[in-house]
This record gives sequence, C-alpha cells and structure tokens, in this order.
Amino acid sequence: MERSRVRGSIIMGLLIAGMVVSSSAARAVSQHAANPQSHRATAMTMPTTWHVIAGFAQMLPAGNTSTEAVNQFYPRTLTIHPGDKVTWTVNSANEPHIIAFAPDPMLRHLEDPNVQFTPTMISGKMNLVLNPVVWFPSSRGPLVMTDSGTDKTLVNCGQVGPAGAPTPQSCTITFPNVGSFAYDCLLHSGVPGFGDMDGTINVVPYPAATHHWTVRAGAGTPTDAIDGFIPDHLTIHVGDSVSWKSGGVYFHTVTFGLDPRKAGVIIPVGKGANGPILGVNPQAVAPSIPAGGIYMGGFANSGLELDGNYLNAKGQKFSTKPFTLTFGKAGTYTYFCFVHAPGMVGSITVLPAGQ
Repeated sequence: MERSRVRGSIIMGLLIAGMVVSSSAARAVSQHAANPQSHRATAMTMPTTWHVIAGFAQMLPAGNTSTEAVNQFYPRTLTIHPGDKVTWTVNSANEPHIIAFAPDPMLRHLEDPNVQFTPTMISGKMNLVLNPVVWFPSSRGPLVMTDSGTDKTLVNCGQVGPAGAPTPQSCTITFPNVGSFAYDCLLHSGVPGFGDMDGTINVVPYPAATHHWTVRAGAGTPTDAIDGFIPDHLTIHVGDSVSWKSGGVYFHTVTFGLDPRKAGVIIPVGKGANGPILGVNPQAVAPSIPAGGIYMGGFANSGLELDGNYLNAKGQKFSTKPFTLTFGKAGTYTYFCFVHAPGMVGSITVLPAGQ
C-alpha cells in the first residue's frame, strides 16, 4: 500500500507537470479503426459488452474524509463468449490502474518500478521518463486480444484513471478467440508478500446449436390403425430433444430401458378364487421422467399419456400432451410401446455434439 501511495503521488505530479515521453513512442487510441473480430454474430449470439470495476474507493457521500482505496477487480473472474467485449472502469479518486494482459514473465518485468520509470538526461536535465510500453495503450486502434488459448502477446490499456484525472477513465478490449486470459494491474501487483491486483477473462464457445425433433406415436383410424412410431429411427446430437405426440386414436407409451419382448401391459397382480387377478403393469401406467427431462440412459417412460382420442367419449378429455426428453449422452437407445409390444419399437442414435 505504501508503494501505491508513493506511485500515486508521482503519477499525479506528472499529470500536473506534464508527462515526459518520446514523441515517437506516445500512442493515442482511435475510436474509428477497424475491429478485426473473427466472431460472426447472429440474432442468437450478438456480442455482449461486460463491465469490470477497476479498484474501489469510498467516494460517497460527498465530502467524506475516507482515503481508503481497495485495489482489486470486481469481478476478478469473468466468463464470456467469442466476440464479446470487456470494459474496465476506474472507481477510485486517488488510485490509477494499468490493465495489462501478457505472458507472466513479461507482467513480472513490467511491474518493476525501475522499468516503469527511467531517469533520463534530456537537454542537460535529469527527468523521470515514463516507459510508454507500460503507460500507454498497446495499440493505436481498438484493443483486441488476438491470442488464442492463453496470453502470448502484450495487450495493455495504459493508464486508466484516477477518477477526475485527464487520463481515460475506462478501457475496452474485444476477445474474439476462445481461451483463458490472465491480467494484472501493473501498478498494484508484484509487491513482495502481498497478493496481486489481478483477474482472468475466460472465453468459452457458444453452446452448440440444438434441435427439437417430433415423432408421431401411431396413426390412422379405429378401423385402419398404424401401430408404429413415425419415424421409427432418428439420428440426433447430444443436447437435442425429441417430443412424441399421438398421431392416432389408441393408447401408446414411449418406454426406454426395458426389453419389449418381456414387457407386458397386462400382468398378474394377485391371486383370486378362480385364478390370477390381472391388472395393468404399473411400469406402463405411471410416467417416469428423468431429472430435468435429460435422458442419460436407463428406464424412462411416458406412461399412458399418448392416448389419442381413444378416450374422447362423453365426459372424457382428449389428451394431446407430448412426452419430451433431451438426450445428454451419446449412444443408441431403443424404446417401445407397452400397449403394442413387441412390434411397436423405435430407436434414437445420439451423436456427440458437433460431430
């Protein structure tokens, strides 16, 4: 903290007296240069601008006497998508910040005050010269993280803040590529025995596009019924969902995880005076839906929900409720109708996402 105060005094003094830099090294940020984004935005994936607070100081209520500054990024870790932007804004009246992305050895080097300020003889006088690599933006145009995967090159905002100073109050960087990018404030990191003022931007791919498929359970009329699934086989991808809807007039189930040759909708449920008492298999009647509707294999069942208009008699309700599963694991899954087993069967082949 003591070093930060010393730096703050030096910086503010330089701001008042005027910074001494090489005219060839000073850089200005153009707001109109082309932005080489590689991400093609769509209506579903429009780039987003995220905001990070760079440092915090007690500035409210007005006239308070607090001089405490908290030198950290809020949030320190941010997860975004390719093509998104991040804007850092200073929220401190007494601490500037320099937001820099670079390989770790370079960050450690640029954190050294002896690198940031260099005594230089100019016109017979000794001046404390600012290193433009540290104090000025690393690009004349908009800042873009062109690296992929991790930090390989220097992307530097230069000095941002403090609030009310003539320096920029914010900095924006575009992240077109997937990867994990670490950064520091060069003014508040590298102090032995203390944690860095640092952060990470994680750029993750957009979720793969998913599709919703529909299968008809049965078709036809009471006198000419088709007891089958239409289509009886689908090839989909992980993350896709399938809805089964009644297409006919009779009861149907959609049942995964059992052998249709051994399943029966009518089974013995007890013993009576004249023989076994027959009833409806409870596995057929009751719906069994996995958590969140995400099917990873095993038993799943619609129950007797896909009843077409078989029950569309007086006082009965015509059920049109579909049965929907989202497939979360690659594989081939066979299913059948309890009522019309073993002949009414279907299958779903699930490929890995993106394949």
